[in-house]
Amino acid sequence: MDATTSSMLDFEPPPIFCNSCLGSTDPEYLTYNLGVSGVLLAIVGMIGLIGNVLVVKTYLHPELAIHSTSIYLAALGFSDFFLVLTAMFLFVLEAWRHHDYPTLAYLYVTGAPIIFPVAAVFQTSSVYFCVAAAVDCFIQVVLPESVKQLYCTPRRAKLTCSVLMIICCVYNIPHFFELEKVDCLDEKGLDSMQICPTDIRLDPAYYAIYYTYMYTTFLAIGPLTLLILLNICVVFTVVSKGSNSENGEDDTISLILVVFFFIFCNFTALMVNFMELIFNDPTMLVYFVDLSNLLVVVNGTANFFCYFIFGTSFRNTCKKIVFGSSAKRSAVLWINDQGNKPQQSQTLI
Repeated sequence: MDATTSSMLDFEPPPIFCNSCLGSTDPEYLTYNLGVSGVLLAIVGMIGLIGNVLVVKTYLHPELAIHSTSIYLAALGFSDFFLVLTAMFLFVLEAWRHHDYPTLAYLYVTGAPIIFPVAAVFQTSSVYFCVAAAVDCFIQVVLPESVKQLYCTPRRAKLTCSVLMIICCVYNIPHFFELEKVDCLDEKGLDSMQICPTDIRLDPAYYAIYYTYMYTTFLAIGPLTLLILLNICVVFTVVSKGSNSENGEDDTISLILVVFFFIFCNFTALMVNFMELIFNDPTMLVYFVDLSNLLVVVNGTANFFCYFIFGTSFRNTCKKIVFGSSAKRSAVLWINDQGNKPQQSQTLI
């Protein structure tokens, strides 16, 4: 083997620059990204984490857990909690790591290949738990009592949620092979690391099948269409005949609003996917992607306020969990004590 052949075999391609995998390095976009994803999304996410903890604890309280709808909404709150948590890791750290925070950059680069597919699992489960809750509401409000007694039981709801969670995990397995940590050179020419898409993620056929057609069918058009139809039927029945749900008409209204927010917030994500397919202009799409990510977190946060404002049973149980029943009992005892005291004359002689 001659020296030329040997040198060719020993040749290693130089590492890429760290900004080569970024959607945009425009200073105006980085400022926008920091404000939307680094600050606003972080604030909304913190509220969402607290709200979803209260949602899960409230709907799993013995007073409400006897209803199938409560099981579905508790599962939705559980899924939304981890959806918001993983979104904060991916988008908040991503926004701040470009502003000279090496610790945040290291955490993001190390964790993103695992956190990203986990986030995809919970985004999918949130979609289908919302669909399951809407179907349950449709059965309780629209269909006959015999059907409701057969299908709307806590046991069946728990089984449905378990099966849906398994399906969501299987569906998102390909996401575990889409990102990788690569060595790169930063702006100062020093060795660093960056997250880049793998060859699988960049494959046009894979993107067209998995992200365009399957996403559109199973995570966008399909669920959204079903939710719209179910919502129309439920709203029409509530307006014309009233609600026959065990949880009460106010809880039905809160669920209708939850479905409405879901449709609104996820429609933007669907539009971003179509824009990426049609226009293929990264400098424009990154702005819409940040807005779409923010709306997904807003959706996972807004549910608590829908339940609390419009759901009487949820509100009463939530107050009992947060404030406890000791204050109410002490108030009752004080009133009873005042009632048992002998009447005193209010006239001064």
